[in-house]
Amino acid sequence: MARQVKQRDRVLALLETSADPLDAHLLADNLDLHVTTIRFHLNSLIEDGLVRTHQLPVPTVGRPRLGYAAVRKPTYTDLVALLAARLGGTADERERTACEVGRDWAGILGFDPAGTTDAVAFVSDALSRIGFETRSATSAFGNHELTLCTCPLVEVARTNPEVVRGIQRGLIQRILDDNAPALGARYTAAVVPDPQDGNCSIRLTLRKSG
Repeated sequence: MARQVKQRDRVLALLETSADPLDAHLLADNLDLHVTTIRFHLNSLIEDGLVRTHQLPVPTVGRPRLGYAAVRKPTYTDLVALLAARLGGTADERERTACEVGRDWAGILGFDPAGTTDAVAFVSDALSRIGFETRSATSAFGNHELTLCTCPLVEVARTNPEVVRGIQRGLIQRILDDNAPALGARYTAAVVPDPQDGNCSIRLTLRKSG
């Protein structure tokens, strides 16, 4: 029984990673299993609502081919990505609007007041609450640069990076503005994607403002 479950999991995993429906023979070849075994697991997955069938084009006259695809589970990330794409007609408009959303989000989250004058430590601790990790931090001439990773909005960043940058900048700027007296200075936050790691990793620069 355990072996059958493992085989079924392998069938489902291959379908989940495929961009297109796959037929039973292709699945059998890829997983080195008999096509009868593949069909058994496919029927089980269909019954459980995890896989659905698709009619595949037939290159020549013959029997219709059946393809199989994993049923995608709906997520809130999908909905957020659709909304993000409609925040404005251009990337700049979307980023500006998202910045305001980020400020509002910071207000809802209710971060604890700064208990330190170290802006880097304060921002790092605040962002860790919502899933960021600080990979590195450097300071020079009053400016601070942080490399943040494990962004909780990474799925949205793949399709609308400007929206995620705006949200990040607005959120960070709001907590800096709200805590300027405790920090002993006002800071301006700039957010850019890290070129080595794409949209999952970002560089955050804190500059003292007037």
